[in-house]
Amino acid sequence: MKGYIFYCQLDYPDLPYPCTSTGRGTIADNGCGPCCAAMVAENLLHVPFKPWDACRLAIACGARDKPGTDFYIFAPVFADKFGFSLQVTEDPKEAEAFLRSGKGMIIANTQGDREGYTGVFSDSGHYIVLTGLEQDTVRVLDPMYRPGRFDLPGRKGKVRMEGNEALASFSVITEDCKDRPYFLFSKP
Repeated sequence: MKGYIFYCQLDYPDLPYPCTSTGRGTIADNGCGPCCAAMVAENLLHVPFKPWDACRLAIACGARDKPGTDFYIFAPVFADKFGFSLQVTEDPKEAEAFLRSGKGMIIANTQGDREGYTGVFSDSGHYIVLTGLEQDTVRVLDPMYRPGRFDLPGRKGKVRMEGNEALASFSVITEDCKDRPYFLFSKP
């Protein structure tokens, strides 16, 4: 285990992250994206950037969308704030090569359940942080992780935990993020 800073969105049921259209929402409900951004900034740059700071930035730039965070809007603003280089791709091979390069971290958007497939990291859209790749094993920070999360039918046996890090084969990530974007953040 590398000892990454980890934020679980479920730890913040009372911190507001209101959606612009409804005025409702908390970090626990829809804060996976801001929690991921906080983990990327703090782990890559060792600077303070808490989930509520990321929520404020997402709201300020207009990225707080129903039901979550629009990373196509948020990612460039977040990257600019911290001096990250940003690349967006839906190509898992490109994401894999980036992880192997060790240049930074990826915020990946999982798809969730669909016909014939049970989502491993979520049953609906969800953001996770891919921190690195060793052989075919991806290290993942899942902002919704709680013990037992990966023991459900369809998920069991696909993820191994080391502390707060989930370890899964890259093929699991590829299938979970099928036709979804990967946001690649390179260190400045």
